[in-house]
Amino acid sequence: MFLITRILLIVTGIATMFFFSCRPANTVSDVDGNTYRTVRIGNQLWMAENLRVTHYRDGSAILQLPANEAWRKAEDGAWCDYFNERENGKTYGHLYNWLAVNDVRGIAPAGWRVPSQEDIAELITYLKGDTIAASGLKEAGAAHWIDAGSNASGDSGFDALPGGYRSGIDGSFHTLKSNGYWWAATRSFELFAWSPRIFGSFADVDRDKSYYTYGFSVRCIKE
Repeated sequence: MFLITRILLIVTGIATMFFFSCRPANTVSDVDGNTYRTVRIGNQLWMAENLRVTHYRDGSAILQLPANEAWRKAEDGAWCDYFNERENGKTYGHLYNWLAVNDVRGIAPAGWRVPSQEDIAELITYLKGDTIAASGLKEAGAAHWIDAGSNASGDSGFDALPGGYRSGIDGSFHTLKSNGYWWAATRSFELFAWSPRIFGSFADVDRDKSYYTYGFSVRCIKE
């Protein structure tokens, strides 16, 4: 089992207001017929919702693995919903292991792709850097984020949701409504709501490693 590097975004407890050139840009549909809002942020066009597809672009099914043992031992691409509850998938999108993200059949809609490390860096830079970008990335309000408060302006229209993650070690689920994790093409990045119990009032971009069997959300970017 190998490790995939990821980026960690921790939200600051200090509110700062910026204005960005971000606007809605119609919709895109996946191979299953799910429709997603999109948003243009700077020179990039992003999905404004987490991916919910269950097939690759060629129509092949992505394995659905609800059982913990099957999830942690998976050697092929797989998806699940948080706690294996369908309503969580509808609201927060599915969780995918990295094998699904990296499959050559493609998980993104035609003309779209899973973002690269460089795509994510460009997004963060446009939103004024890693110490404050998370506020603009998160969906505004308290409908889905726990204790986001003033650190969720929603200015960018990216509307990041805290879909939590599924462990690649034992298949357990963690941090729905407080943390969000997204795979990149070779890495992943995490968006954390402010939590004084864990990170206090700090905000950083950090890098660590994640097993490819972990289940994270996916956002796609236009090619």
